[in-house]
Amino acid sequence: MDKNQAIIEFLMTCPYIADNPVYFNFTEAQDNSKSIITVASDKAVNRAYIDGSVRKRFSFTIIDFKSIIDQALPSIPGYVSENVADVFDVQTIIDWIDEQNENKNYPNFGDTCLIEDMRTTSETPNLNGVDSQQKPNLAKYSITIIIEYIDISKRIWS
Repeated sequence: MDKNQAIIEFLMTCPYIADNPVYFNFTEAQDNSKSIITVASDKAVNRAYIDGSVRKRFSFTIIDFKSIIDQALPSIPGYVSENVADVFDVQTIIDWIDEQNENKNYPNFGDTCLIEDMRTTSETPNLNGVDSQQKPNLAKYSITIIIEYIDISKRIWS
């Protein structure tokens, strides 16, 4: 099973992602576009067990572009800044990942992989910068997701 394809299929079930342009290992800097970027997994985290199985880690990052405005936070009761609302929108991906992990709803890595945990590396989206050359200005947010799994393809007994 191709893990990248499994991730794409899994993320397309997230309502916040599915309704927007999504790219893979490419970024189109436009409002509400998203990109799934592979992250090299360090083999140093692999841990072999006596039965031949290996604990592994698969990582990827979601990039989310949002238009932003350069206005001070309003002091009007009940009014929320567009920038604050956009961060809340991106936060829904983190919340969705947490919910899927709690429900043990994981991407399908195939019969030889047993996913044990899926989590984001932060509790809030990272702001990676603002492109003020774009009109409107674009903020680039990122969320890194780690999936811990056991590869049982070389297991010698059950």
